[in-house]
Amino acid sequence: MKHKRNNRIKRVMAKSATVTAVAFLFAPVLAGTASAATGWQHNKDGYTYYEQNSKVEKGRQYRQLPDINAQKQWYLTDNGNLQTGVQKWAGSYWFFNPDGTLHRQRDYAKSQWGDYYMVGDNGQILSGVQQWQGSYWYFDPTTYLLANKQDYVKSQWGTWYMVGRDGKLMTGLVDWMGSKYYFDPNTYLKVTNKDVTVDGVTYHADANGVLTRAQAAKSYGGDYSKYQPSLYNNTGQDSFAISQIGGSVNGMIYDQGTYASHATQAKARGWRFHTYIWDQTGSNQYQTQQMLNYFLTKIQAPYGSIVALDYEAGASGNMEANTDNILLGMRMIKQAGFTPMLYSYKPYLLAHVDLNRVLAEFPNSIWDAGYQNGLSVWPNYNVFSPLDGVAIWQYSDYGGQQDLNVDLTGITWNGYR
Repeated sequence: MKHKRNNRIKRVMAKSATVTAVAFLFAPVLAGTASAATGWQHNKDGYTYYEQNSKVEKGRQYRQLPDINAQKQWYLTDNGNLQTGVQKWAGSYWFFNPDGTLHRQRDYAKSQWGDYYMVGDNGQILSGVQQWQGSYWYFDPTTYLLANKQDYVKSQWGTWYMVGRDGKLMTGLVDWMGSKYYFDPNTYLKVTNKDVTVDGVTYHADANGVLTRAQAAKSYGGDYSKYQPSLYNNTGQDSFAISQIGGSVNGMIYDQGTYASHATQAKARGWRFHTYIWDQTGSNQYQTQQMLNYFLTKIQAPYGSIVALDYEAGASGNMEANTDNILLGMRMIKQAGFTPMLYSYKPYLLAHVDLNRVLAEFPNSIWDAGYQNGLSVWPNYNVFSPLDGVAIWQYSDYGGQQDLNVDLTGITWNGYR
């Protein structure tokens, strides 16, 4: 019995010795782990930087610290916690990447709360007028957010610009506070004390930039085809001529033999010479493309001059398809460097064409035929019942002998000044 008890004691003593040894071996390691809480430590909130004394530096600090991954970098910390996204430091706002490094690239970046900000090459959040992806934009100096309403704003360098609801600087004609203004497409600045011509209409900008439509001096001229081989000064004051170069009838293209002669005669008289094309293609865009590809290289008038589509026969029963075809033709004319116009008479246009669509893209582009009675060579404005956007009124066919026209807006000067 005594022998068995001694064996149990030996076994307990041996077990105690083993536990003591294990505790002894691990104790320094655990202590070492606690004291090693220095540098960057990952936690549920991100990263925290601990000093050599295993404590955090209180307050907000922007300082050079070891890179989380390798070499030293600059990081913004707050009570040792790594700061990312949009943060305020030294009186400005800055954008920090998710790894804590400063975002040193011009960018439109999403913040930690979901709003977007313009970031400069140095990481600073920008405001005022800024260039981005080929355009200029305005960022509110208080919120730093992109503007979302039309406004006339002062830039960081003191000049004023018109901002649209999308935050982009506006150019061209702009309606603002009940008046119309013009902003230069090159400088983005408001034009003052000068005349500007937009889509064939001339405006005068006063000292405040407010535009009023200038009263264009009316001018007169005839339009000609093979039935009038010679130009004639119908009013005694004619100064332009519009001649048919040819046309297309359901895809059959023809030339007008008198066109070149008309161009020569107009030049000899010192008249402004323009062109029209008989367009009987209905809604067939292929025929229109074919027609214009043929004629636009044969125009004998300056770039900028009028090339009108004579659309008064052959329309399909689909108004939208007719309009699509006309707009295709007018775009091709504009792309070729000329001023597109649409010729017809009021009832025909209202029945077959969506004029709102045409005028939305090509304002003041209508050449309207509406004849007065009698053989007067002068227009009687009391019988003028215009459509919207009429730039030229064909007011008489002078008993079927000669079409007489008045330029209401100065559009026949296009290409000549």
